[in-house]
Order: sequence, then structure tokens, then C-alpha cells
Amino acid sequence: MKELKPEIHDIGKLIDSSIIKHNFENYPEKLKNVPSIKMNPIWEGILQHHCTERDKEYPKSFETFVLSVADSVAAVTSRHYKKEVVGHNVYKLWNPPKQNIRDLSKVIGKNTDAPQWITEIVEFVNSYPDTKKYFETFGKYLKLRTEDAKANITSLWTHSKLTGVLYRFLYDYLEQINDDWFQNASKEEIKERINSIKEETKIKIVKIKINFSQHPVRIRDLNIFDVLKEVKKEILKEYPNNVIFVGFNELLLILPLNKNLEEMKEIVSKYGFWFEYVERVQNLDKPYPDPDRTKRKIIKYQRILQKKFEEALKRKIPTIPRNKRKEAEENIRKSIFEKDELVKEISILNAEYHAELKEGLYKKGSIYSDLPPQINPPICEICQLNQATKKWIDEESGIVEDLCVNCFNIRKRGSRFPKLDEWEKEGANRILWIRIGLDINELINILEDLYAEYLRSLGIREPEERAEIRFSVLSEFDWDYKEFLKKFKDKILETFGENNFQQILEDFVAVKIESLKNVLTVLRIFDDVFTKFFPKFKEIESPIKVGIVCSSIKYPFLESWRILSDLKYDIHVSVIGKGEIKLNLSQLTSFLEIDARDKALLYKLTAVSEISEKLAEIVLYDRSDRDYRKYKPLRDAVKKFGFQNILTYAKIMGG
Repeated sequence: MKELKPEIHDIGKLIDSSIIKHNFENYPEKLKNVPSIKMNPIWEGILQHHCTERDKEYPKSFETFVLSVADSVAAVTSRHYKKEVVGHNVYKLWNPPKQNIRDLSKVIGKNTDAPQWITEIVEFVNSYPDTKKYFETFGKYLKLRTEDAKANITSLWTHSKLTGVLYRFLYDYLEQINDDWFQNASKEEIKERINSIKEETKIKIVKIKINFSQHPVRIRDLNIFDVLKEVKKEILKEYPNNVIFVGFNELLLILPLNKNLEEMKEIVSKYGFWFEYVERVQNLDKPYPDPDRTKRKIIKYQRILQKKFEEALKRKIPTIPRNKRKEAEENIRKSIFEKDELVKEISILNAEYHAELKEGLYKKGSIYSDLPPQINPPICEICQLNQATKKWIDEESGIVEDLCVNCFNIRKRGSRFPKLDEWEKEGANRILWIRIGLDINELINILEDLYAEYLRSLGIREPEERAEIRFSVLSEFDWDYKEFLKKFKDKILETFGENNFQQILEDFVAVKIESLKNVLTVLRIFDDVFTKFFPKFKEIESPIKVGIVCSSIKYPFLESWRILSDLKYDIHVSVIGKGEIKLNLSQLTSFLEIDARDKALLYKLTAVSEISEKLAEIVLYDRSDRDYRKYKPLRDAVKKFGFQNILTYAKIMGG
């Protein structure tokens, strides 16, 4: 039996809607010399995926019924804020177009009302293509055309992909309805059933964070990242219709209520891994992508209040006599933390949070691999969680390590990163470990603010309340984020060459460099690619962070991993033995433009800092120093970026 292809249900949105409705129910209308529809399951999905007053066609089978539900859940929003078309192009919140374009033909570069284009689409569907062929043939147009021209913040590409995932999930999850019911039911009865399914069906949104107990000390221990990659692949294989988002070590899933996370334990614990989880029971008609949404919003509003308090202090305290400042500060504190309108909102959210905990709608915890009640010595030197029953003998040094079975098997796999082995043998002096991180909660916070900003620009009332981020927006971002990682990798590879590059994970690479100045080269590449993909993040805050550690290949990797595993700054560069650079993304471009033409001054500053960093700072501001005037660009840079950042910059330029 031929299957319905849910991803193809909206192909009609590539046609001018004034000619043909996107569900083709009025086809061929007044068109001449166009092919007839050769009915197949794909056409059934196209014709029957809506059930509204304005549509003549409606679901007439369980398959198209499920498609209608999936299509609605995958939509960018549950309600329209504008009655008219805003634009057929995609307004990406993180990288918006210069203007909205209403002309569909102009957006996708095709004459969308022409019989030739319509014929091409009809004949394509008549051929009963597979989903892969659909995205190969029409993918570039799907990426350009928005899913909803009245709320144009996600593409038809993203909507189509997400609808496919949700269709397969719901098809297995929802109770089957036999064909006899559809033959006898009226359109109104089917519509009511669809609405009741969306309102009454409960699902679990789950976020898991995979952790490994192993401490990767040496290069050969980096096999742990290859294992992490395999674990994620296995989860995707076992949960193909549930995984919505995959990050470095985080996954976001949509699960049936009866799905137990203990079932995932077998996959994750294979090599001694464990995972943290947050899960929230939600209605199908309100599928928020963040299970810790209530707690996230509480923290977000608390941060806003703190920022208001700090800004008020900065603005008002300098104007108040010193003897009255303590009292004034307390009054400002009360006016914000007790009387601000957000205080009431936080109180409501706190009540919701505790109610969800009490009712079991919200859960968080950790699931570990099975541990013995007692661990007898010797204990594994890598994970320190199991008894060491194996001995690992280093062929070069002869050093013997006591390892457990899990850690021994990871070592025994052999290196999956050949360039690292080569660099270790040659004793490479300078390696850059580069990891890009993404904070999902922070991403949603920022997207909410950007969405509210966009709605406000459209004249929408109460934009903050209406700016809901759903799966569609998160999925849209995910496509761009993956493209960003690929582009960054390609640029690094192009700049440094294949022999000096090793990919470890999608967002984690190693580069062999000749000069410390190459650190700045990497930062420039990152800045250029980031600005191309996410310019709005540079204007406010960024959920994306990058960590770079420069060390010799012999330097214990564990020390580098301490920084890379927990990225606290937008830009964090650590040059072992030289210093650190910590910046906001908004500072990066101007930091890379520091006036450093006088290399002799940089060498002098670096040489003095070897004696004392404090002395180096004094030299910068010493008017009696003969180079005082020449140091002005560096003093200006210190004022803007801080002395430590500039000192490390000087050492990099000198190396």
C-alpha cells in the first residue's frame, strides 16, 4: 500500500494563491492546458490536510486526519496577529531581510502563476515521488518561501520537515479511527474531533543532557567524543520520530506519556555515560519546546529586574549626597524588587512551577548507569567510578594505568582522530582546541525578545505576550546553526589546510598552528561567519559562545577541557602560559581592529609583563616614559576591553 508523504502536503504554497488554493481543491479552475490530478496518497494529503470553514475539502481518513493535527502543531503560531499578508519571504529573527516581500514570484524566483510552473508541480506529485526527491527538487524554493505569510518567521522547508516528524510520532501515538467513522462523519464532527485531540492529548517534552564520567587526560582519551557521537546516533536511530533538536550533548524530544526515560538508559550507559533530564507534560495544542519553560521565564524576569536595579543605581546614586546613598539604594531596591510589574508575574510563575512539581507535570533528575554497591580498589584512573580490572601499558613510556572495562574498551578502539596522532608523534608545539557552544534556554529567551521586537514593528499590540517560541522557530534556527558550523569548519580548513585540521565533533575541532597570531586569524573567521548568519545576536546578547585553548600537544587535555566544557563567556581564549581573552560578541569586531602597527611597543609591553603584569600596566600610564604618546592606542583599547585582554593580545601579537 502506498503511503502518504506528510512533508509534501504544502507544495501548493509554491503557487500563487490567487490562481490555485494551496490545497488544490479548486484545481484547475480557469487554467487551460494543465495536467489532470492522478489521485494518490500524496494528493489526498494535499487536498485533505485542513478542516476549516473556508475549505471545501477535509480529512476523510485516519492518515489525513493525523496530517491535519501534525500540520497544526508544526505551525509557527496558534493564531494570526495580522489579517493581511506580511511577506512571503522568511523573516529570520536572528538574520532578518532588509524588507518583507509580498510578491511570491519575486521571493522564490519563479513565475508562480504560470501554467508551466503549475504543470511542473502537478506532474511531480502525480509521479508519487519520495520525500528525498521532493527536497532535492523543490528544496531551494521551500527555504525561500515562508510557511505562513501572515507570520513569516519560519520557512516552508522547516515546516515541511517538522510536519513529517510530528505526523509519524502522532500516527503511532493517537488512537486509531477506522475508515467507517470518516465515511459517516460530517465535516463539523471531524473538525470537533481534531480540536478535541489537540486540546486533550497530553505529550511529554523532554530535554536530556548526556554526561561522561571519564576525564580525558591524554590525546588517546579523546575517543570519548567519538563515543558521544555514536550515542547520539543510536538515540536518533531508536527515536527517529521523537528527536526535534540535537546539540553537542543535549537532545530535545517529544514523547508519549507512557514512554519511560529508563529505556534510554541502556543506550547512554553503554560506556558508563549518564544523563540529566527535564521533562514537562503539555497539551498537544501548546507544544512549547522548552520543558523548563516556567523556571526559565522566572530566571529571565529576575535578570531583567537585576538589570533595572543596576541601571537605576548607575543613573541616580552619583547625584545623591554620600551620606544619603545607602538609604537611596534601599529605596531603589524596594521600588524594583517589590513594586515592579514583573514581581507579580514572577509570583504567578512561581506558583505555577510548584503546582507543576506537585502534580507531577514537571520533573527533573539524573539517570546513571548501574553502579555496584561497593567499589573495591584499585579504582579506574579515568572515570573513578568502577573497579579497575584491566591494565593499560603505554608503548612509548611504559607507564601502566589501571582501568575499568568501559574505559579500557574506549582506549582499545584505536584513535578516530589520525591528525592528533600525527601531531603527538611530532610533538606539535601549538594546537588550538576550538569548541562552539549553544545554550538552548538562552536561545529561546533571546528569540522571544527578537520576536516581540518584530511584532512591535508590525504594530501588534502586547507583543511580549504574543511572542511565543514554538518548535518551528527552534527548528528553523537549527538549520541555520548547522550551516553556520559547517561554514566555519570549511573556512578554517581552507585557511589552515587539511594536514593542520582535525574535526572531533560538528562543533569541536583542533587546528595545528605555526604562530600565536593564528589565534586572531581564527577569531576573525569566527567573527565573519557569525556576522553573516546571526547579526542580530551581536546587537543584543548571544546564545552562541566560542572557546579557544592554545597549548602544546603534550599539555594535559583535561586542563583545556575544563574551559571548553563550560563556556561562560561569548569569547573565551586561553593561551596557556600567556593569558586569557574574555569578550562579549558585540566587542569582537572592534577588538580585532585594535591599532597594533607599532610592534616594538607590543614587544616592550610583553617583556615588562614577564617581570610583572602590574608593572606593565604602570608603564602604559607612565607619563615620564618616552613611549607614553605612542601607547595611546593601547590605552584606548585598555579602557574599552580591559588590561588583561590587551596584555594577552600583545603577547599573541608578539608570538
